[in-house]
Amino acid sequence: AVLMRYPKRITLCLSSQAGCGMACPFCATGQGGLQRNLSTAEILEQVRVAARDAESGVLGRPGRLSNVVFMGMGEPLANYNTVIAAVRRMVAEPPEGFGMSARGITVSTVGLAPQIRRLADEGIPVTLAVSLHAPDDELRNTLVPINTRYDVAEVLDAAWMYADRTRRRVSIEYALMKDINDQDWRADLLGDLL
Repeated sequence: AVLMRYPKRITLCLSSQAGCGMACPFCATGQGGLQRNLSTAEILEQVRVAARDAESGVLGRPGRLSNVVFMGMGEPLANYNTVIAAVRRMVAEPPEGFGMSARGITVSTVGLAPQIRRLADEGIPVTLAVSLHAPDDELRNTLVPINTRYDVAEVLDAAWMYADRTRRRVSIEYALMKDINDQDWRADLLGDLL
């Protein structure tokens, strides 16, 4: 987990798995493979320790943990039930939970389309972030191997359905890689898709 201070917020980047099974070739975690899913308690302990550290002023001055992003190790939607249980505890009022706003929680995914649709039905208005990295299936199959199961069109359909159902913004993440996915025509295609 990584605790980050910004001018108006403190954000925790947390992990949902030890390692990752998605095998994206540009990601060091993905190259190490999946060791195991984290438990709900292990995810919540990252939040508890980060909140304590933020309040103690470990980042310079005391503050409140305001945002949590599932962007550390692992694919959160591949550990779906555990991640949802952790999110429910984060948003539950104390003493059962942390009393956080669901709007301050972001779940990032490489595009597990069925789980994105399932997340839309949970009734928890978290922000969804989709790691796209390529607008075309030919390149995305290489950069994000799960694309061979859930292609760009299916992933974006699920993301737009999530946005319609939750009324929440969806973020599209795109790691720009020189001479790999930075061509003008890919930028145009990305613009057309979005």
